[in-house]
Amino acid sequence: MSIAPAADPAVGDRYPRLLRTHTWRWWRPLLGLAFAAAVVVVASVGVILAALAVRAATGGSVDLGGGSGNGSGDDALDPGTPLGLLANNLVLATIIPAAVLAVLVVHREPVGILASVVRRIRWRVLLLLTPLALVLVALGVGLSLLVPADDNGTTTHTPSAGTLVGLLAVILVTTPLQSAGEEVGFRGYLNQAVSSWFARPAVGIAAGGAVSAVCFALAHGLQDVPLFADRLSFGAVAAWLVWRTGGLEASVALHAANNLISLILAAVTGALSDTLSASTLGWPFAVLDVAMMVAYAGAVHVLAGRWQLQTVRVLSAPAAIGYPGARPSTPPPAGGVDPWGMG
Repeated sequence: MSIAPAADPAVGDRYPRLLRTHTWRWWRPLLGLAFAAAVVVVASVGVILAALAVRAATGGSVDLGGGSGNGSGDDALDPGTPLGLLANNLVLATIIPAAVLAVLVVHREPVGILASVVRRIRWRVLLLLTPLALVLVALGVGLSLLVPADDNGTTTHTPSAGTLVGLLAVILVTTPLQSAGEEVGFRGYLNQAVSSWFARPAVGIAAGGAVSAVCFALAHGLQDVPLFADRLSFGAVAAWLVWRTGGLEASVALHAANNLISLILAAVTGALSDTLSASTLGWPFAVLDVAMMVAYAGAVHVLAGRWQLQTVRVLSAPAAIGYPGARPSTPPPAGGVDPWGMG
């Protein structure tokens, strides 16, 4: 099954190099990153204010720091509540319009380069890889349940039926969008911006992947070594996936599958707030998680070869320069040419 024709790597750039065009200037990535960050801040404030307004309109408290972090709902933005989780996911989703605006306004490039080397989302690839990611993530989570967990004092509060339904609805609808936002931000724009600073493609691709992986892990806040290593590994595998497949589809599928399954499990068991604010992870769980990522990457590598995925931006061949042909020595006799071009 061929999804898209393969391209000769000699005729174009890999996904991380798509911002390195004839309009590239050294200052554009710096300005673009600052611009995108500003958009995220402004949009996030808007999301938070909207969430507080909804909370107040429904008679709830708007105390931002009064929650106990256990899903009790005292904190208006507690991610253990449907409204708090919705705000959390939408804040991360604002990375998408921020990156889009940076590419459009600062780089003046088509926004499709954030999706793939063909300048669009390859929906068929995304739809085919999502079930694979869900199966492997579910298998990894299932195996992790067999590993004895240390009692770290985590408390759970099983949510009411109404709260659980609300949480599941928010997870199913907005978690894929939140996952896509992080991928567009880290594996997409940040990766491409950093890579564009280097004239040598191999160096730029390596630098872009490394910086995006480290920043992705650091963005999750304070964490112990196993958890940081787990997130760093995810960033590295995701960066390799976008290089191997020529787009974000494979990494978005893995990210969304991982978040969907982990958040649904956490919501059902009443551990959603603790899961989202986790700062520790046992080494056995980290090893299992990394093994799942590697298995997925290996499967995607095989499938990408079978599907002959386009992994480089195909550059249009320069148009042939046309020269006027020799003019006839004498004009054709009047009426000798059919006015409809038939004779």
